Amino acid sequence: MPVIPAERRIEYGKRKKSGCCPRCGNKKKKSCKFSYCDDCRAFFRNYNQEVSDSLNKARKAKYKQRKKNNQCPRCGVKLKKSYKKTICPACLEKQYNYNNK
Repeated sequence: MPVIPAERRIEYGKRKKSGCCPRCGNKKKKSCKFSYCDDCRAFFRNYNQEVSDSLNKARKAKYKQRKKNNQCPRCGVKLKKSYKKTICPACLEKQYNYNNK
């Protein structure tokens, strides 16, 4: 695939119109209902899984760190010692409003 975005779009259109995979240019099976071939779909699936796994690890680490420091795990506001809930009142209000729309 070309590096320049305009050329990439042109190449993508040509490959798609000719019945090839837009990413790699290999012929797809006639019965395939997807734009990309099986190999490229597997690549995207694995890539997206890796990215989401790394993001989830970072989010969980931040959540644990904030709970340990007596902060709201969502926004990071320092909670009072006497406050018994995990999430601050502002975040609880947002969650309540979101759930009761």
